[in-house]
Amino acid sequence: MQKITPYDLWLDFKAWVNTQQGGFMPPQSVFIRVANIASIKLWEKWTKEAEKSQEIKDNLFPFLKSKNIITQKSNSYYSIAPPPNDYARYASCKILVVDENKTVPSKEVNNGKCLKDNKLVTFKSDEDLAKDYYDSVREQEVEMIDNQRWSAALKHLTKKPSFNKPKITQIDGTFKVAPKDVGVLVLNYYIEPIDAIFAYKTVAGNLQTGSGGAIQYDANNSRNFQWNITVKNELLEMVKDVYIGFTRDGGFAQISNSQKQ
Repeated sequence: MQKITPYDLWLDFKAWVNTQQGGFMPPQSVFIRVANIASIKLWEKWTKEAEKSQEIKDNLFPFLKSKNIITQKSNSYYSIAPPPNDYARYASCKILVVDENKTVPSKEVNNGKCLKDNKLVTFKSDEDLAKDYYDSVREQEVEMIDNQRWSAALKHLTKKPSFNKPKITQIDGTFKVAPKDVGVLVLNYYIEPIDAIFAYKTVAGNLQTGSGGAIQYDANNSRNFQWNITVKNELLEMVKDVYIGFTRDGGFAQISNSQKQ
């Protein structure tokens, strides 16, 4: 899907700002900094609300990744699963079970390869993995448990973790998964937005006619936002809010609020 370009967003934002102040919004020194801050804020807002709306999940799709992770055994009731290096926020988790008490990676994720010590490794041969899949594989969602309830959940007489009801928690920068015999889990997570880059060349003006003096957008050396074009209005509104905070201009705030209404 088409992505939001810095130039397109700048033109829309400049039209709003210049309507009020008639000034020039420098693309590199002011606008792109404000826009990247706004992008992070929008990402933070929506990753907190992702479970409330399918629309928000769709908007966050460019930032959603999946990894098969090989767990590490511990001396307790759980196994440990270190997050990927680019992990930013949790989305969901599942296990694929065969033979009732054995887990395998998802073939749809990195062609069945697994993350171990933050390197992709082969879990099984293609032939063995295919046999497990075609014979008896079943998918089971893993329930996220908060830290305060984790110890109680592990020892609960009737609801303790099993391959039918696996559980996971996040603590000390890693994940703990139960039952401890879960060897592989499929982690869905969000990565952070990468900063967009606004590159341009200055076109010299004509001193006699007063024309020119504009900028020429350099698409080859720029970097688009990762957001799909469908969320441009939401990103633009966040850019406005961040800019208002930078300028602390009450007039801009009133105009922006009236536009939202």
